Amino acid sequence: MDKLGQESFNLRVKNLDIFWSLNLFLFLWMCQFAYVGRFVEYRGEGNLHEFFVYALLIIIALGFGWKYFRQFQVPSYILVLVQVGILIHFSGGLLEAGGERLYDNTIFGIRFDKYVHLVNAFIAAIIINYILFLFDVQVPRFKYLFVIFIVLGLGAIIEIIEYLVMLTVPGNGVGDYHNNMQDLLANLVGCLLFFVLLKFKNRSS
Repeated sequence: MDKLGQESFNLRVKNLDIFWSLNLFLFLWMCQFAYVGRFVEYRGEGNLHEFFVYALLIIIALGFGWKYFRQFQVPSYILVLVQVGILIHFSGGLLEAGGERLYDNTIFGIRFDKYVHLVNAFIAAIIINYILFLFDVQVPRFKYLFVIFIVLGLGAIIEIIEYLVMLTVPGNGVGDYHNNMQDLLANLVGCLLFFVLLKFKNRSS
């Protein structure tokens, strides 16, 4: 692609622009009309600053992700999967079941938030696998292990942030060490599920 064509590509509205704008609007709308009120109901008005810490981190992540990946033509299916991960995360805090937040419910003896971790790790493995393909990163023998390490590393960053919140925000609701390890295990299961399905797909094709 020549320089003029590249500039034209960069100036066009892309699916990532629509995705970013939609989710920024959705997030701000939910903060105003739903999420703040629900957070105060369950965590108390005194812990509202905890919510704004998460909100700021999400907006920053959206901004950096948009700025960096806008130079590429991101497949729509990747954005759809990310959207699914975002929506199930929001649903955990907004929807109720049995008089409790969906996040506080257990399904087959497992808390709903672990399913959210599993699904998002599954989606993250798909995205990392695609990024390796996009940049033609060659990891012939340890590619799957490499993807797992990246996804678990990203999950560990989230757990570190939660730990910092636990240290600095009185009455936080991020859970304890046991909860953190369950989150990381759910992330691992999500990665392994992706590779099982990928291997099955490769065999059947």
